[in-house]
Amino acid sequence: MPRLAYASTKSSDMRYLVRVEIPDPFFLLDTGDRTIIFLDHREFGVFQEQNENPAIELVLVNPLMEAAREISGDGPAAGKLALHILRTYGVLGDAIGVPTSFPLNVADFLRAQGARLTPTHPFVPQRLRKTNEEVAAIRESLRRTHEAFRIIETMLREAAIVGDAVEYRGALLTSEMLKRAAEEALFARDLFNVEGIIVSCGPHAAIPHHPGHGPIRAGETIVCDIFPRHRASGYFADMTRTYVKGSPSSEIVRMYDAVRTAQERAIAAVRPGAIGRGVHAVSCVTFRELGYDIGDRGFTHGTGHGLGLDVHEEPFLNATATTALEPGHVVTVEPGLYYPERGGIRIEDVVVVTDNGCENLTEYQKEFVIP
Repeated sequence: MPRLAYASTKSSDMRYLVRVEIPDPFFLLDTGDRTIIFLDHREFGVFQEQNENPAIELVLVNPLMEAAREISGDGPAAGKLALHILRTYGVLGDAIGVPTSFPLNVADFLRAQGARLTPTHPFVPQRLRKTNEEVAAIRESLRRTHEAFRIIETMLREAAIVGDAVEYRGALLTSEMLKRAAEEALFARDLFNVEGIIVSCGPHAAIPHHPGHGPIRAGETIVCDIFPRHRASGYFADMTRTYVKGSPSSEIVRMYDAVRTAQERAIAAVRPGAIGRGVHAVSCVTFRELGYDIGDRGFTHGTGHGLGLDVHEEPFLNATATTALEPGHVVTVEPGLYYPERGGIRIEDVVVVTDNGCENLTEYQKEFVIP
């Protein structure tokens, strides 16, 4: 089936297929035996200079745009250009796969002209199985992210407890201060914080994706979830560690131990042939065995997700995931527990499925209590 896409390389599918940064939307046509991209004068020369894939055919789109303007009737310019491309390359009569993010106005116009568009997901299925080069890129993104955690740990270690408060160099330590220091470390290592950073304390930590704000308090859990993208490769890291500054309660220690146990068991369950929901079930069974809730309280989310050019991508490890894991799949394993009266705890590592199990790519310590 021929495939047609229209997006910039902000789309991870387009970035994967093209491997050259192109900031404005362009058409890509895969006829089955040819992959053709259509660029205007602004990006044409850049692609010629940077492209390392000789299988991609480059076409200057400006003459095609001139011809498309002659198509009669109302319709978006991109729709008329797409129609002209499909006619020119002889695939208008075929069923044509398009990504689920394909522009609706272009799709409506093409269908009105008789095109048979089939939403296709995943549009680039080969993205699920990472090559050795992709695994190395993810490992490098993770390695660079370690420094942000080291800085957070150092600041917590150097901070002083004053009553229930925590002070750093004479000022009240806040989530914002820790995030700012982490962001500076990421930027210095060519990592871009495109999706935000989570540093949440106490009740905020009990909401899994609360970004966190305000003072850090002694004895309360601090969830730090950092997921930057490496500028050059485009591949994400995703790591979570949970800390307590000072002395945690016995219940918080028990929660932390339960999360560690659930993560260790879930990682051990990641292997070729394992079903995503089966790995998730391991986390759920572990928490139930240890006396914790599943659902609206306790463990409230999936066990993990794929990682690559998107921070959340297939395959998933959750209650509805039916994909069987294969060598080359890269997934996070991040069980957690969340109770408003106690805070939240999450630990996240990234693993790659191997021929006989999995390998942990994160390679970073799990420090919990910082006196």
